[in-house]
Amino acid sequence: MRQMLIPALVALSGCGKKDTASAPPPVGWFSEEGWTMQCYFPPDFDTMNETDRRMKRSQSMDEMLSQWGGKRDDGVSFGDDLVMEVETVLLGRPDNIQAVLQQNLNKCKQAAGGGGSAEWKSWAGGLAAVLTEGECGIPLDYTMFDYLDIESGWQRTLSICQGNVIRISGSESDQYRISDKGPWMNVAGDTSGSSAGADWPCNFEGCYPGQLIMRFVSEAGIETVMPVGLELIFEAPEHGKISYRINDVTLYDNKWYQQGSIIDHTSIEITPMDRVE
Repeated sequence: MRQMLIPALVALSGCGKKDTASAPPPVGWFSEEGWTMQCYFPPDFDTMNETDRRMKRSQSMDEMLSQWGGKRDDGVSFGDDLVMEVETVLLGRPDNIQAVLQQNLNKCKQAAGGGGSAEWKSWAGGLAAVLTEGECGIPLDYTMFDYLDIESGWQRTLSICQGNVIRISGSESDQYRISDKGPWMNVAGDTSGSSAGADWPCNFEGCYPGQLIMRFVSEAGIETVMPVGLELIFEAPEHGKISYRINDVTLYDNKWYQQGSIIDHTSIEITPMDRVE
């Protein structure tokens, strides 16, 4: 009888291991033996319909961010600014939430197992930049009106996205001069003069003293200066920023044309256009 019981016990023991191995993964807040905190285990989104998936994504993201915000009293706190930044990015890119939740679980496990939360926080801090890499968050899709300041350098920095096409122009009738005894000019500049020399912001063919000019600085920091004059149509080759000024090496002696009590002031307009073919 005793010999017959041994195989039965072995069989029962094997069944117990099989049940443990096939148990579904946990969902929600759980802690394993030896951990210093609980971690959030996201649900299996692949088993859900689209409506449930959207709802559970939002709920799971809130759970994750509650821990980042220090609301679980487990020693984890990444700061309100970081939490808000990542939340904003993920709300605009909900398809990324599932992957972020899984990555977050892995980072939490490392921290809970004794690795500390420094690497976890560093990963979270760089998440917004990773998720938005290559994107342009602020396209120039509105018309900007301004007045030219002839006594300042680069003015009114504006973000522009790759492929954005703009028209920048200055009023033709308003005049100024860039030296005490120099000629009066509009944004076309002094076409009889020369702006050759390294000190001039725009110093190649097509650039003139006093001319309205524009600068484009790419995200990589590459700077390109170009003459505008009365008008320039520009298509951004990549994401970056634009600004403008007059082409001058000394700004302190510049003066607006005045007739009686009326003083000229050049208006600037930057308008988005359709893509240039």
